[in-house]
Amino acid sequence: MLKSFLKLFTVITVLIMVVACSTDPEEDSLLAGEDFTGTNIRVYSIDTFTVQLSTMKFDSITTSDAGDSRLLIGQYNDDDMGIIKSSAYFQLNPSSYYIDNDAILDSVGINLDYDTYYYNDTTQVSTINIHKLTEKMDTDDNDAYYYNTTETSYETTPLMSKNYYPTPNKDSLYVTLPYDFGEEIFNAIRDNNITDQESLYQQLQGFTIQPGTDDNSSVIGFSTTSSISYLRFYYTIPDEVETDEYTYDMNLGTYYNHIESDVSGLPLEAITDQEYNLTSQASNNISYNQAGTGYVTRIEFPSIKNIYNIGSEGTILDAVLYIEPNFDSHSDIQPLSEELLLYTIDQNNDLATQVSNSVDVVTAGVTNEDSEFNDITYTVPVIDFIDQKLSESPETEDALILIPTNYNSTVNKIIFNDSQRSDYKTKLIITYAVYE
Repeated sequence: MLKSFLKLFTVITVLIMVVACSTDPEEDSLLAGEDFTGTNIRVYSIDTFTVQLSTMKFDSITTSDAGDSRLLIGQYNDDDMGIIKSSAYFQLNPSSYYIDNDAILDSVGINLDYDTYYYNDTTQVSTINIHKLTEKMDTDDNDAYYYNTTETSYETTPLMSKNYYPTPNKDSLYVTLPYDFGEEIFNAIRDNNITDQESLYQQLQGFTIQPGTDDNSSVIGFSTTSSISYLRFYYTIPDEVETDEYTYDMNLGTYYNHIESDVSGLPLEAITDQEYNLTSQASNNISYNQAGTGYVTRIEFPSIKNIYNIGSEGTILDAVLYIEPNFDSHSDIQPLSEELLLYTIDQNNDLATQVSNSVDVVTAGVTNEDSEFNDITYTVPVIDFIDQKLSESPETEDALILIPTNYNSTVNKIIFNDSQRSDYKTKLIITYAVYE
């Protein structure tokens, strides 16, 4: 840990100078002094450092290599984040390219297995529109990944549409597709006109599943596991003594989710590129964080070097950020993320490094201080970052951000109150030892 060595004149001087660290004259400072028996050390808890929150947005985030592999489909309206829409794009991989010469197609459909994830109101009806892609899925400039901004062209008219009430904790959603569509693909494989991936793409590039344009319901997660989400052809072989029904499957292959938000008329509309920081003071004293769309809260401590004004030889023992989520922004259908990962970003808001200590990566956890009044804060250990800021040369304009562990594969939001709106529950507390 960083040790700053200054001269201590008197305890009274320490008290005066610590109060001077505050950039808000109306803000109370917390000073807790403790004498160590047989030593000349006093320990102070200081909470008067400025915590500056702002919102920025990543130009794009990957959605094809997410840790929680899922298709995200749905749309809803949110008072804070606007209209959130997620659509899935995927290719298909047959289990083989052989079907018995005498086989006759009975029906075809897509089975989508719920993976239990949902966000917002599942009691409202949702719509899925299944469209055929008109071009092969491809990444930009030979990139290895697909992003939340990636789009692949598809037919305007859906192959099939279905209204449904999501049941994310149950089995699966099955959508029957038109017989003519299935027969064309099925017969081409049976007759050896489709024999490999390339010849399949000549007739079926893949699918996109789009939510209804007027939907205001939820975003639902569906599994990408091949054994439970697939395109299935049911067929029979008429000349057999016992007519059994057989199945031929095409599993989900490469996939990505296109996730967007319409923030027209909201404070977020001011963010025009990744380098723009929307301060909490310009957005009703809140900052925004949302998985999937790319919004994150940027956290800075502009007055941290005021610690040198204490005028004594000392060292930082601990540094903890407490940051309060807005009470009205979360609920049973819009739950808070229980754990957040800590990263640094540079002055251009490019992702730099994940913060870690000598033991593990640093995470922020939820602390429920008063369950009766839903008094919740996130507790973030930031001593390593504070040490870095106090010792760096030259000075940089990097900052902290908090990202949910499933940032690429969910749409969960967190609205943070800044210090003023939270009545200073959003604060940085530094435990500082001085030597007399």
